Amino acid sequence: MAPTQALTSLRIDPERLARDLAGLARIGIGDDGGVNRLAFSLADLRGRHYMIHLLQRAGIAVHMDGIGNLIGRIAGRDPGAPAVAIGSHIDSVPGGGRFDGSVGVVAALEVARTIREAGTPPDRPLEVLIFVAEESSRFGFSTIGSSAMAGDTEPDHLLGLTDRGGRRLGDILARFGIDREDVAAARRAPGQIGHYLELHIEQGRVLVEEGKRVGVVRAVAAPCRLKVTFIGRADHSGATPMELRRDALAAAARLVAFVEDVCRRERPTPVVGTVGAIEVKPGAMNVVPGEATVWIDMRSTSRPERDTVRDAVLDAARRLAGDRMLRVAIETVMEDDPVPLDPAVCALLERCCTARGVPYRVMDSGAGHDAMKMARIARAGLLFVPSREGVSHNPLEWTALPDIAAGAQILLDAVHALAAPTVAAPGVLAAPGGPHA
Repeated sequence: MAPTQALTSLRIDPERLARDLAGLARIGIGDDGGVNRLAFSLADLRGRHYMIHLLQRAGIAVHMDGIGNLIGRIAGRDPGAPAVAIGSHIDSVPGGGRFDGSVGVVAALEVARTIREAGTPPDRPLEVLIFVAEESSRFGFSTIGSSAMAGDTEPDHLLGLTDRGGRRLGDILARFGIDREDVAAARRAPGQIGHYLELHIEQGRVLVEEGKRVGVVRAVAAPCRLKVTFIGRADHSGATPMELRRDALAAAARLVAFVEDVCRRERPTPVVGTVGAIEVKPGAMNVVPGEATVWIDMRSTSRPERDTVRDAVLDAARRLAGDRMLRVAIETVMEDDPVPLDPAVCALLERCCTARGVPYRVMDSGAGHDAMKMARIARAGLLFVPSREGVSHNPLEWTALPDIAAGAQILLDAVHALAAPTVAAPGVLAAPGGPHA
């Protein structure tokens, strides 16, 4: 059988996919059109109940693991075979978009539902994974659910995470009857999941600019996140001479500018850096700030380049503190390695795009995704579909339904080839033959 003949004849239902996506988007919607499903919030729980309802209505068994990830499962003819897993997340940033994460979850549901409706069980088990707390907005730590499943982070570290209100993740989970042993049990044993595939919006504008409908991701840039707190002295803003001030915010402002400057420098592999949050105490207009905290996010697909920038930022923070007679406290909130995705899975995704005539591009991901954690325990792949004008984490976030449907169909083709290998060509994982950028 020729490689292009190995594709499934199954088709996703774009109208059903759009209907499910619209239903999820209504949960947590704000007056400005932004979605607010912060991890473990009431809206997040409502969204999870909605997905449980859709899975059960489709006849897909669903259960929750020890940290709260939802797992829908279709049994395979070989129940002991490694599962083929697909999924993403439904939690959002504050005032986020309706497509981030949700596209991947609804597409995973549609793929599994379509395979089940065909009436022939796949050779291998198929799982739909809906991860908790992928966004870092609440706890300053991303991909909590997939980190627990992959065993990437120790349970005690996850349980000790706190949000800005000082609430510990362990205490929040305890309200749902989840304890440390449960979180530890969420880790999947090697060999339980053979492949993991994820569909996500790009959250950038590369695909839009190049007129491509799908991105096949070869590597994920991982974040290094720092919490830097300058501690000075709060004084009266009118009675304290400039030369006597120990202004923590003034030092923080210079560090913000330094992060931008150092990341703009030309490098063999680019590094991006962002200060997305600043906390100032006491926070009054007529008081010299006595304490200022900046939260810094730096990313690259090159660990050495990112480490060079990180070291420069830390040196700058210490120098600013010393020059201004301040104390500085530095905490590394997160420091992951960039993750290459499985070349054979990437090749399969490329071949599926070529066979369907879908214009695609091989690319890297600057944003972190659950796929980078799942790559620790499975052969992982990641597909992107375009974001209009590159907008994401924003109420204006938009991805056209035909693009979502095209990505979901490629996902279905690949999953069917992996979960039912007896009907696929021997060369199903062979290198693709079509051109790409």
